[in-house]
Amino acid sequence: MTEKENAAVQKASLCYSINMLRLLLSMQLITEEEYNRILRHTAEHYDPQKKICLVS
Repeated sequence: MTEKENAAVQKASLCYSINMLRLLLSMQLITEEEYNRILRHTAEHYDPQKKICLVS
């Protein structure tokens, strides 16, 4: 896999993770605090250089 393809997979994985978290939050299966904590952890995992900004 090329670097460009890997970056695309990482971005898609991050988007999927965020959308799943939003779904869990909307179904009230996780709290707002849990959502924010997991979101920060997920962003750090997929973007360790912190090049993205996540706004809820």
